[in-house]
Amino acid sequence: MQPMNTERLLAELAKVRAAMPLHRIRRKLKPKPVSERLNAPSLNTLSMVDFELETVADALETMVEETNAVIEALDESLFEQALDIYYAAEELARDPEHAHMVEHVEKMRRSYEAEEGRPIPSKEETLARRARGSAATAVAGSSALAVQP
Repeated sequence: MQPMNTERLLAELAKVRAAMPLHRIRRKLKPKPVSERLNAPSLNTLSMVDFELETVADALETMVEETNAVIEALDESLFEQALDIYYAAEELARDPEHAHMVEHVEKMRRSYEAEEGRPIPSKEETLARRARGSAATAVAGSSALAVQP
């Protein structure tokens, strides 16, 4: 078995991290404490291999947290876009010329309510929330607004 090339592995992780859209993260990530085993008192008992493994493990854990935060931010963005599509479809459905949209709007509404257990927020509520800059949005059901075949 070949020894782990820690420097190369950390460089690859840095490349992957650099490609991530970290600018999308809206919530503050909590500073991650140094691994317990890398604290000064126990540092003397670590072998170089253990130290390298802990360093890589810490880097991977940080990357997982950042990846989850990016996914959460992208999910929130998709949810907001889905709301905009819903509101546009709802408005179109009011026009007799686009009466066929009523069925799609109803499907979207039922899907959201089934998944979220509450009505879709009104356009006014959404605009007010956005104006406040609130990140408190129901992202768990962001795919619920997609029109189901």
